[in-house]
This record gives sequence, C-alpha cells and structure tokens, in this order.
Amino acid sequence: MDPPRGSMSSDAATSADDPTTVPRIRFQTAELLTQEIYKTPGDILYVEDVSPQDFSAIEKFREDHNRKYRFRRFYPEHNLLIIAIPTKCHEAMRSNLDQEITLRIRDMGLRYHWLSTGSATHRQEGDGSVGSGEGDSSGHPIQPGQRSFRRWPTLVIEAGYSQSLQQLRDDIGWWFKESNHQVKIVLLIKFHPGSLEKITIEQWRERPVGSSGVYLEPACQQVINITRNSATANRTLPLSYSVTGGALELRFSDLFLRHPGQGEGDIVVEVEDLQWLAATVGHSHF
Repeated sequence: MDPPRGSMSSDAATSADDPTTVPRIRFQTAELLTQEIYKTPGDILYVEDVSPQDFSAIEKFREDHNRKYRFRRFYPEHNLLIIAIPTKCHEAMRSNLDQEITLRIRDMGLRYHWLSTGSATHRQEGDGSVGSGEGDSSGHPIQPGQRSFRRWPTLVIEAGYSQSLQQLRDDIGWWFKESNHQVKIVLLIKFHPGSLEKITIEQWRERPVGSSGVYLEPACQQVINITRNSATANRTLPLSYSVTGGALELRFSDLFLRHPGQGEGDIVVEVEDLQWLAATVGHSHF
C-alpha cells in the first residue's frame, strides 16, 4: 500500500536522520541559508526546521535574488528541505546526460515534439500540501501548435556526488507517486570520487506488484557503471573509461506516451557516448 501522499519513504527518513552523510544545518533566515549554501563544499545540503511558511520565504528570496541552487525536495511533514547545489561536477553530469538524450530525440525529427523543462518546480497533487520537488533536468512531449497542459515531466534526471547512491535512491519514489504516475522514468547519475573514479547511471521505472497488479512500485531497470581504467589514466579522454551495463536505453513509449512511428524508436545512448560523457565530467575537475 502506498505511504501517505507527500511523505518520505522509511529509507529516506533514515538517511535524512543520519548526521554523518551530508552537511546539515538548522534554518534561521533565508539570507543566512544562502550564505551557508555557498560555504557548503559539496553539492547537497540538508536544512532542518523549515516550516511551510519558511519554505515560502526561502522560495521568494531565491526568486528575488536570482539564486541558482535547487530545492531538490521539501518535506513539510518532516520540516526538511534538501538543497542541490549546481557545482561544476554536478552540472557536467546532469547537463551532458540530458544533452545526449535530447540529441537523439532531435535526430528522430522530434525536436519540436519535446519540451525540456530543466529544473522546474513540481508540487504535490490532490491534498493542498506545499511539498515540492525540482529535478536537475526534466522533459515531456508536446504537440506543435498546441498548448501543453502537462504539469509533470515524463523524464527526470537527478545527479549527485556528495550523497551516497542509496541516498539518491531513497526518495525518487516521490516523483512517481506525487505525479500520480505521470513521471515514467527517473535517471540517477552518481559520481564516485576515489583513485578509480566511477560514474553510475541507474534507470528507474515503475512495475506492478501483487497478484492484482493494481499497485506500482519504483524498480531499477538498468545499471551502468563508467569507471576510469587506472588512477593515472587521463580523465579527460574517453578511452580512459570502461563501461559495464551496455548502452543506456529509454523506451520511446515512456517518454512520448505513444507507440513510435516511422523513423522513431527507443532512445539509445551508446557506450562510446557514455565514455565521452565521463570524459566531459573529467574536465570539471580542473
């Protein structure tokens, strides 16, 4: 059975309560929060004691001062705000993966049938609560000449390196549940620092559970690991990386909500392009 609308999973709540995983502060004012954001060494910050009224003030401050940080998730029932900070590495991961997907959509002649919605804010539906989420990248299908009434994307990308891979996974179910299953794919892209740097890409979709198949749960459908071959390999060269898990394959019907027509098909980001993606991320370390 689904947890209450807008609530974190038990795993997400556990990670959020672990003070050793990511930087955590208590909210005081929007201005002081912004100062703390720019002092944070990584790409994620947990902010506690944020009431719905506080969150509205933080949103207004960001808009008024044109700040670039993202409100990855606000959980009003936990008074918790998770902020994503667009560092060079963070942006290199999410933007290059988004560009690879968008390029293939354009190659199929669907340039004007896809709307990239970036890090647009999305609100919980149906209960009047103020919980919200912002992906790093997102998009959904459109019809040229027609207004789009979609409130939610079909594709969301979330990136990170300060959080563990498990922490990135913990609350992706928010997208599926709060969109009333309008979100079809969530891609996680995680950078693992170390002597052998690695990038993990996970594709999450929903699957039916139980004999009736009425209920849906998020499930990881594909895992790709892109690993630097040695600690001395040039991190800016594609051939310095090995890929396991094959090409990234996104179902056309999940993205466009219809069957493919002539000249259309699933979106495939080949192994060679994933190596280039890793090399581009490698440039962000300089």
